[in-house]
Parts: sequence; C-alpha cells; structure tokens
Amino acid sequence: MAAVVLGGVSPRSLGDLLKGFGIMAIVGENCPDALFWWDDAFHLAVERPCDDGADQTKARQAIEDVVRGHLLGWGSVVAEAFKPVRGDKKKGLERQDSKLKLRDNHDRFEPQIAAWARAIALPDPDKEKTEPHPLFPAHGQEGSGDYFSQVEKAVEAARGAPLDIAWSLFAEGNPTLKKGLDSGYLFFPEPMKRYATGIAKWVQDRAALSPWCFLLAVRGAVLLRGSLRRLRWGRRAYPAFPFVFEGSVVELGKGKFFRNVEIHLPTWNADCPRTLAEFEVQMRQFQARLSGRGFAATAAEFRAAVVGRGPGAAFDTFHRFVLEGRRPGKGQRMRQGIPRGSTRVGGKGKEHATLRLMLAPLAETGWFDQFSTDRLRAERARAEEAIHRAVDEPGPDTYRGILKSLWDLNQALVVSGALRRDLEDTRRKPRPLPPLPALLWERALGNGPDPAHRLGRAIGSILGVRAEGAVVGPILEHMLPVRYRWDDCAWTVPESPPSRSLRWSGLNPLGDFGDLFWYRWLDSAELPKLPFAAARFARLADIAALLRGDVNIREVHCLAGLYALLDWESLGTGRGEASGACVPVPPSYAALRLWLELGIDPPPESRPPRDGTVARLLSLGSASEVERTVELALRCLRVNGLPWSTNPRPTGKAVARFAATIPGDEAARMLLAVLVPILKDDTLALSRRLWVPIDEQEPDSSLPYSTR
Repeated sequence: MAAVVLGGVSPRSLGDLLKGFGIMAIVGENCPDALFWWDDAFHLAVERPCDDGADQTKARQAIEDVVRGHLLGWGSVVAEAFKPVRGDKKKGLERQDSKLKLRDNHDRFEPQIAAWARAIALPDPDKEKTEPHPLFPAHGQEGSGDYFSQVEKAVEAARGAPLDIAWSLFAEGNPTLKKGLDSGYLFFPEPMKRYATGIAKWVQDRAALSPWCFLLAVRGAVLLRGSLRRLRWGRRAYPAFPFVFEGSVVELGKGKFFRNVEIHLPTWNADCPRTLAEFEVQMRQFQARLSGRGFAATAAEFRAAVVGRGPGAAFDTFHRFVLEGRRPGKGQRMRQGIPRGSTRVGGKGKEHATLRLMLAPLAETGWFDQFSTDRLRAERARAEEAIHRAVDEPGPDTYRGILKSLWDLNQALVVSGALRRDLEDTRRKPRPLPPLPALLWERALGNGPDPAHRLGRAIGSILGVRAEGAVVGPILEHMLPVRYRWDDCAWTVPESPPSRSLRWSGLNPLGDFGDLFWYRWLDSAELPKLPFAAARFARLADIAALLRGDVNIREVHCLAGLYALLDWESLGTGRGEASGACVPVPPSYAALRLWLELGIDPPPESRPPRDGTVARLLSLGSASEVERTVELALRCLRVNGLPWSTNPRPTGKAVARFAATIPGDEAARMLLAVLVPILKDDTLALSRRLWVPIDEQEPDSSLPYSTR
C-alpha cells in the first residue's frame, strides 16, 4: 500500500494542524480501514487499503478527489445549519442568532448535524443556553464576523479555485492562490500591530489564506468532541472538550483580566498507526492524571502529567496552542491560536517521570481550584508558568522555580493581605499548600556543592513533636501562620491569627532565624523534648564555612523556606553520612550545639533544659550575649553530662571549661549554626572535643585552655 504524506499539514499554526484532523475525518469516513500517523516533521501520513497496488501519484490524486468531493458539500450543510440569519428591513426579516446557542434547538437537528453541533457547543440540562467550545468563541460569533458565514464564503471561493486544494494538502503547486479569504479567525493568526519598538506602527505582512485550508481546519475542529455528560474540561475523567485546558489569566489593566485557554493537539508516529474510529475512542477515553486520585485541570498540570506517562500512552506528542487575546475587539480582545511549542509524552528523561508525582498533591486536594475568580487566577499565573518552564527545560533550577512560586503564592494566601481578602470575599477559607513529596523533590533539586543548599535543606526538614496535651508542628509553623493537622498530615489556617509576628520575609535573614528559634523554644515548654530534630542534616564542614562567613545567608534563608514545604514528617528522623575527618569548629559552637542536643534527645527519665536565658541571649546575637550563653551552656553540660554513646555520661570535671572570645560577625551567625541539625556521629565528635580524660583533669584548674 502507498503511504501518502500531506506536507500541507504541520504545527506551523493551529489551523494548519487542525487540517490534518479534518483530512482524517473525511478520508476515514470514506475508507474506515484507512490508517493515519504523523511523520518526524509532524506531517500527516495516510495509508488506504483501497489504494493497494496504486503508485504514489494515483494515491495522492485519490485522496485529493475524496477531500474535494466531500468538503464542499459538508461546508454547505454546516453553514446552512449553524449560521445566523441576518435581518433585512426591506424583506421584513428579523435577525436570528445561530441555532447553536439554545439547548432546545439541538434536539431538532438531524443526527449527523447534532453530532457536529456537540463539538461546537455543549447543551447544559440546567441552562437554556449552551456552552461554546473555545475554538468557536461566542458560538462562532467573533466581533462583527461569523465563523459559519465565513464557511459559506469559503465554499463559494473554493468552487472557483479547485486547483488550490493541492497547495492546502501537499504544499505543492502554485503558491499564488486563485482565491483567498480575508480572515481565518483564531485558526490562522493575522497581522498584529507592535508598539514600543521605536516605530509608530509596524505591521507584519499577512500570509495568503486558502479557502480550502479554512474549511479543513473547521472540519478538524468539529471532530474534537468528548463526553456529553461532562461540561467543559474541568478536573474530570472524560471532559466534553478533549485536550482543552484552562490557561493563565492575564491582567490587562486595573480590574480587567483576560482568561487564556490552551488546546493541546495530539499526534502519534508510524509505530502506532490507527483508524479514525480508533482515534475517536482514544480521544474520548484519554485521561491526564497527576496521580491515581487526581486529574489535571489546568494546562500546566496537563503538561506535567503527560511527560510522565509511560510508553503505553495513546499519543506521543501534544502540540501546545494558546488562545490568546491578540486582536482588538469592541467588548474584549478576540482570540488567536498562538503556537507555544510541544510536549513529548514521557520522552525527555527521568526528570519528567517524577514531575507529575511531585505535583500530585495539588491535583488531589484541588489546591489551585480555590483561585476561582479572575483576580485570584492571575495570582497563580506565575506558578503555572514555572511549571511550563520545568516541562520545557527540566532541571534543579526550574524545579526550584516551581517551589519558589508556590512559596510566594502560599505566603500571600495565608498572610493577611490583598490576596487573602480577595479569597475571603468569595466566602472561602484559605487552604494552605499541601505538603509535597519530600523524596521526589529532594531528588529533583539535587545535592549541589554549595553548603547553603545542605544548610537550608537541614533547617527546612526540622520535624514537629507531638505529646499528650502539647504539640508543636514542623518548622513551617514558625515561618507562616499555619498549623499542622496531624490526623490527615495537612496544613490549615488557624481560626485566630497568632499573637506574635511571623515575619519570614528575608529582609533580615538572621533576625528571622532568631525569632524562629526563640518562638519555637517558647512553644515547646510542655513537650518532653525540644522540636529541633530533623529528617536531613548538614556536615560540620558546612557549619565551619557558615561561621567563617563563606556562606550566603540569604540563600540559606530562601532554601529553608522552600524545603519546609515538603512532607518530611512522613520520613521521620533521617540518616546521613558523618563528616568523616575531624573538622575544626569553634569550641563555643560545640558547647551551644551540645546544650541544644540535650533537649533534642534528653537522657532517659530526664527533661530538656529549661533555662530560657540561654535561648534568649543566643537569639539576640551580640558578641557579649553569645559569650555569656556559652558560659551558661557549659554549666548545664557539666551538670547534665555530654551527649554520649554509653552510660554514664561525662559530667563535672570531665567537661572542659573555657572562656569564649567570639568576634561580632561570628556571634551574629552563631544561632543559625546552632539551629542547623547535625548527625549523631558528629554530635559525638563534638562531645569528644569537650571531654577531658580523667588523667588530664586538674582539681584546682578552672581554665584548662582559653579559645575562641
């Protein structure tokens, strides 16, 4: 059998790709056993059993004859059924809207016309009017023009230019068309004025539009229909308008917004050719799942879902077209389908395979769905664009961009401000971002050589503590006004806002860490241990670099917040690799960290130290206050003993005593260094640094050595 490649079909524009589905509809109805696929350049290929034995020229001519013979008759029927009736005072005719607008009219259509009508507008049993497909805005009434009147004009023009069909199908022949159309509406982008270029007005030359191209594009759009029972394309299994998703909302001016819509047209290669009937079944049964419990609703979620699908997916590429408001209109801007690249199904590497699972909690909880108004949708646009970038260019930087945009959106949602007021105006209570899968995000963000990354991850993974009558949640509780719900592992906004200010803004990173430490200390008064244990740890070498001033503290601050969004509670106290070789750290840091470790993991039948003076002075951060803190911490260690692997613990004279001298810049960073979780092996290494063996103990010596 001869396979015919139609070079006139391509993803160059929305209409040029829809032409392929129009050809598929016509040829598939004429020859049900015809097979279709797309070559490497995304040109449609057709193979008909009835062309068995025919050469390439005859097979091409046969397809051309079938398309020409069917398309003109189809266009006439559709135009007559769906176009509005224009008023004429001389003839006494009143204007009548398209029959597509009213639900009752759909019941009066003939079966075949009713099937086409369902692809253009969906009847709603609860409403008198139907819901139009985004490819046919306002039921095909765009501004002063009309899609179906244009179909009628295209039929007349095509009859006068029968040879132009070769250009539309195969991109061959005379490119100077005998007949053309003035507008292809949203299917074929038109010239656009550009401003702020240094020129008063600049207009792009308009490409000629064949009436055959317009008819084929409309025929292809009519093929794309899904479930009759599900309205539009929401978070459902089988939508009415397949491959159509809500795009980002653009703010045009104060109080003016425009909702972009995206359509992702599928293609498949020669390895999986299919008939028209097989494609229609796969189209209506196609599901975009972020997880077993969550379907994609937005375009960003859809792209994240399809790149993680396995080789058994029905399609291998989705071509993205954004129906943007580009052309000015009287009421609002008119849409044009702008190509925005493509999405390969599971074809770009392991990074994509986990992205859909990394974002699965967003779909399972419907977190994005609470942004229901145009103003709220505009706020979430940055997060959606970050997801698009991660799909196009997967890597640690783009994945971090997703977390950063989610952090900003979550912070604006739960902190009193304009966004929260807008949400409450819709009589909804803000729902914080759900905890994201920790292992998947940790693997995606990588483990770079920068100490700031490990320090921020360790702080962000600090866990909560739950006991009878008292509870302190994970570290995010002291960054944002949220509370951890232990029964279902979710975040919630408390009924009454916290009395203290949660400033986690980054304007003063060390001040933010100081407040976090102090308030977390205060909230743990009734707990059997301090809530500073973590799922991940930093190395002593990272601590030493931090105290030397070799670490960007703003970077640590940012990463600590991002990692706090992850679900570390499901992992529990973590493990890691010890620092290995002895790393020189100041004894003052060792004393303070060991004092904190006494509270994180207190000895049996004992409680953590409750001397608030140490915690308060440490959080203030001046050199004299930190030096005083070291002295108090050493006293506590001499009484309670050093953290040790066996009993009894070293106490009393077995714990070194020294007078700490700490420079001011190092003192300011000391609290942050003490806050960073470290491994038990490194804790024991610090204990050995302060341990004085019995043969070295001097009864009358109060200061064995003096050091920083």
